[in-house]
Amino acid sequence: MKKHNGLLAAVTIIFLIGLFSCGGGGGITGNTPGGKVKKGVKMLFDKKYEEVVKLYVKKDGQKLTEEESAKLAGMMPMALKEKESKQGLKDVEILEEKISADGKEATVRYKMIFNNGETDDEDTRLIKVDGDWFFVIGN
Repeated sequence: MKKHNGLLAAVTIIFLIGLFSCGGGGGITGNTPGGKVKKGVKMLFDKKYEEVVKLYVKKDGQKLTEEESAKLAGMMPMALKEKESKQGLKDVEILEEKISADGKEATVRYKMIFNNGETDDEDTRLIKVDGDWFFVIGN
């Protein structure tokens, strides 16, 4: 169990870094991988942690357990604090959105632009489950 908790923590931090860095085409509707990223970033900066957690699934497409969801939501304020030290998010720019040939997986490369002028470029992976895009937790 201890090993599982450590892995979940590491994956969560990596995901949150990726989430903060994302944004994308398709507006904030979430109908595209980039749109889902923008939606997640906005909700994270609005401190809607429990809503952000709903945007995640395991690599096999299964929903997170209540325990996993609670742990993920509990780590979000820590990740947000690091990003807010850059005086908040000014904009998110989608640099590249790659969707697999079968339309079930996507990788989004994005740039977060902060109010202090700093930028972070990140990649994040999403999968399509029941017609909607979700962030993947785990490898």
